[in-house]
Amino acid sequence: MRPTRQGLLVVLAAVLLAGSGTLILQADRLWNQRPPDPVGRNEIAANGNVQGDIYPGDPVLEAQLVEREDERLIYVRAVASAARWRVEGLSGAYRLRTGSGYTLVLPARPEPYTVADLAMLTPMAFTRQGDASYLLSESIVVLPGANLSLLAPDGPEGLDIRLESTPENFVSIVTLGGSLTVAGSETADVRLTSWDSAEQAVDTRTADGRAYVRILGGHASLARANISNLGFWSGNTGGLSLTGTDDVAAFQSGPPAAEQAAESAAGAARVLPEEALAAWAARTAQDYSVVTAGIDDVTVDGNAFGLFVSNARDIVIEDSAISGSLVDGLVLHRAVTDAQITRTRSSDNAVDGFSVASSATRVLLEGVTAERNGRNGISLDGRPLADGPNAVGTAVKAYGGNRVAESTVSGNARYGIELSGGSNLAIESNLFAGNEVGVVVNHGAGGVGISRNNFTNQRLQAVAVRDAGASAAVYGNTISGGDTGIYVRNAKADITSNDLVAVSNHGITLVGDVGGTVIAGNTVAGEGSTAIRAEESSGAAIFGNNLLGWAPAYTVDKAVGSVFQPLSLVWIVLGSLLLVTAVVRRKRTALIQSPYAERVPLTTLSKGFAVPEDLAGQRR
Repeated sequence: MRPTRQGLLVVLAAVLLAGSGTLILQADRLWNQRPPDPVGRNEIAANGNVQGDIYPGDPVLEAQLVEREDERLIYVRAVASAARWRVEGLSGAYRLRTGSGYTLVLPARPEPYTVADLAMLTPMAFTRQGDASYLLSESIVVLPGANLSLLAPDGPEGLDIRLESTPENFVSIVTLGGSLTVAGSETADVRLTSWDSAEQAVDTRTADGRAYVRILGGHASLARANISNLGFWSGNTGGLSLTGTDDVAAFQSGPPAAEQAAESAAGAARVLPEEALAAWAARTAQDYSVVTAGIDDVTVDGNAFGLFVSNARDIVIEDSAISGSLVDGLVLHRAVTDAQITRTRSSDNAVDGFSVASSATRVLLEGVTAERNGRNGISLDGRPLADGPNAVGTAVKAYGGNRVAESTVSGNARYGIELSGGSNLAIESNLFAGNEVGVVVNHGAGGVGISRNNFTNQRLQAVAVRDAGASAAVYGNTISGGDTGIYVRNAKADITSNDLVAVSNHGITLVGDVGGTVIAGNTVAGEGSTAIRAEESSGAAIFGNNLLGWAPAYTVDKAVGSVFQPLSLVWIVLGSLLLVTAVVRRKRTALIQSPYAERVPLTTLSKGFAVPEDLAGQRR
């Protein structure tokens, strides 16, 4: 049952403990909800294609837990907004009863909230363990103007914070417009992980929910940190998430009283002056719109989503590593602009290493490594969010302006890089090795440049441009090994100045309508069926290619094709006739017999005469 407006007032009028202590707000009508049914099925990625490893959790239960978390944050936000304007004398941190646990709320103040402050504000829920770690057993929410600063002390032990995560309850650290700083020292890291106190081990199960960290608006600064085994089901609760919002008035229940205008002479509605309205809107948008972040030397392992980012700008991620995620490694989901990811590794994740979704623009991935992921190494989706009129008026434009450079993409189960829609995309100076396909351009992606890359031993093709109006310029690449070098199907491509060696089937393959395609100035070497196969296509211009290094392989098709020539067929027919005639004659010779074979002369059966004495002796 959700708290009503009257319930909020009851809460705010409840027990108020002034001074430096903690304000405890409780009411009867708070979060009375039965736990959801734990039975569910997992149908994620259960299809015939390579779509990554199947998620191990419980979709039904986890989706309900995500909804409960959203409702909890809405409740905390509503209380904070009301308290901000309507509770006189309210200062300092306070706690709210939320469900079976509590949420510690940190409001604005000039100084950051530190580890020592947490130990003082909630001594029963932030406790030092025997191994010098801290166990956090209640959730934390950081409001606008507040900064939670978790810094490792000088010394080799660092700072180890374990977030309670049991089958009965899990906690979270969430900023609602505030800031989070997590930073290790020169000698040791900060470690954040889930912890099941009953099992005395990290929580690896997601079916009953799992502790997570979320920066919801505001700013995050993370350096020299190790974040592991957090999150479940959704991107927002996926482990470590940086998310903004489109709701710019999230923290405002109304403008401050000092900015209220006088009622009109008729006593009707209040009118807010234009200047005050502008100032109020500016402050509101600044408090809670997009998230910004700087992440340096951070290791993320075993999260549901390694690092999830949406509605963000000016994101900088460098010298970090993401691995073992139950879904994707690094996700730039929606409305992410001006993001720079450099020298970062994303490996051994269940689905994609790096996923850049629609409406993400001006994203640079430079010097990154994407390897051994369950689906694609890097996915760039620039398709429009809508393809026509829609209920919320979503724009129908394509997105792009993204670039992958000087990176290594290897050993991924499906594609190295997939470009699905979008425009103004650059893939340059990268190394691709051992993927099913190196680079795939599809779903109408245009303005794509694939240049100066090194492709080694892709299982099917090094580059594929296919279908739905896709187009790309493929130039200056080195392609070695694999079945086919470059594949174009019902699309347009300018394929120039590429070096292809040791290809085993076709150097370049064209299929369908490839009008406008130009293949020129390429060097194609290998031993296979055909250097440039264009028999099943139309519209391409092919000229000026060096095919001297191509050695046609003696395949079954080629053998059959060489045998069944017109003159060869004539000789085969004549030889067959001669052979049949010889066999028939031999059979006829074997069948000829004498017509008097049954009338044999008596002399052939004996000597022809008999002595009478001999006959008489035989009679006796």
